[in-house]
Amino acid sequence: MRALPFFLLFLLPYLSLSQDGYGNQLIFGRFNDTQPSGTLLNFNGDTLKIEPIDKPMELEGSCAIMCDSVGKLLFYSNGCYIADATHQMMVNGDSIGKGYLESSFCNTGGNPTPQGVIALPKPGSDHLYYLFYTDIGKPYNMQPFFPLAPVTLYYAIIDMTLENGLGAVVEKNKVILQDTFGRGLIQAERHFNDKDWWVIMPKSHSNCYWTFLLTESGIDTVFKQCSGQIWGDDDSAGQSIFSPNSITYARMNYSYGLSIFEFDSNTGTFYNPKTIGFGQDTFYEGGVAFSPNSRFLYAAAFNKLWQFDTWASDISASRILIGELNTPPNIPEKTRFNQARLAPDGKIYIAGTGPHKHLHVINRPNCYGLECGLEQYAIELAARNSYTMPNMPDYKHWNENDTCETVSTKTLIFNMPSSIRFYPNPTGQYLMTEGLEVGDKIEFFDISGRLMSTKFFNHERIDIGDFHEGFYIMKIYREVYELGIFKIIKQ
Repeated sequence: MRALPFFLLFLLPYLSLSQDGYGNQLIFGRFNDTQPSGTLLNFNGDTLKIEPIDKPMELEGSCAIMCDSVGKLLFYSNGCYIADATHQMMVNGDSIGKGYLESSFCNTGGNPTPQGVIALPKPGSDHLYYLFYTDIGKPYNMQPFFPLAPVTLYYAIIDMTLENGLGAVVEKNKVILQDTFGRGLIQAERHFNDKDWWVIMPKSHSNCYWTFLLTESGIDTVFKQCSGQIWGDDDSAGQSIFSPNSITYARMNYSYGLSIFEFDSNTGTFYNPKTIGFGQDTFYEGGVAFSPNSRFLYAAAFNKLWQFDTWASDISASRILIGELNTPPNIPEKTRFNQARLAPDGKIYIAGTGPHKHLHVINRPNCYGLECGLEQYAIELAARNSYTMPNMPDYKHWNENDTCETVSTKTLIFNMPSSIRFYPNPTGQYLMTEGLEVGDKIEFFDISGRLMSTKFFNHERIDIGDFHEGFYIMKIYREVYELGIFKIIKQ
């Protein structure tokens, strides 16, 4: 998607809902013995909404969620069951967990492997969706390895025209592949044609990856490719992700560090592998996420958060420590740095490990180093979460030319002050204001998104007499909270 003029980017949220809305809601939550038992982060519209829900299943490890093209919630799954938008079991949505998963995990938390399930819209359809998921077998029961690992990769098909729009599962437990797979880390990425989907599943105890294509006709082009570092028995945690521009794949965990590949989205093949270790760092869980412009890769490592510059000639040498875990004394449960997610608002949200009620946020992930704006314990969830971060591809078409200074196109707040006003507009020198408080920060951007000036409000009016004539965007902050985006004209 080509870059739009800045003023169109500003107006876009008010003109229509994005057709990239498949990933516009994230779901969290663990315990069914509390109410609410879960949380939805809803990124539809101009404000981030944190919504309590009562869900019919545990979410602890694997989790997939699916919205339609404009962001309406359709269904979600923990790899054992599928729930509809009313948070009830979808018709025929039971019994998708197989093997040791069904007998030992489905009643206590769902598939425990990270990224063991993922949902995708079927290419060419506006009502059919695929769910890909694994079982858990005991392939290493008689060997000196941890005995449990997936041995079958399945799919189910959901038809959203059924049950008065709540959907029903019309096919399930259809076998795609049988092998010994890595413990989770299913991921998907768009084909070069921007219609079909590549799905990637690591093979166990190897450097091989099963790859197949989802098209209008179904599953096609199944092949195995082997490249890069061999992952052994300690592959039971971590995360895999593609960059928003589809050209980089990253996989990380505590034992094998960070594996980075370049990716050909036309053929589905990896090449030019790189491996980055973490030296003396000790961590037990972790995750990865890319910035919207695909330049910066963030690696969450339990108590530390790192940034890598994938445009650097030596990616490993570009590593910067963005933050170390700092838990306020009034928060009883530490929220570690674990799995991460680039959200539709252009920010990265980071979940923790054991029971927790907070998410960390990287507010400006396109920015270098500490300018990325890590905010620890930034979001309080409505219910406790444990390990879960929904697994999905990146559906949005981000602008690779975005920089640190580019203005967000949405106002992401919890309570938007309705009393803030600027007048006259257009104006020649002074902007009169209502609703601001002394100390509020005002950033002024030109039409290209370049930061022109920063002012702090200390009076009833703001002097912009030194600005050139033209169109400007203002972003207003109160302490660390973004209050809104406003447009003005200097004449």
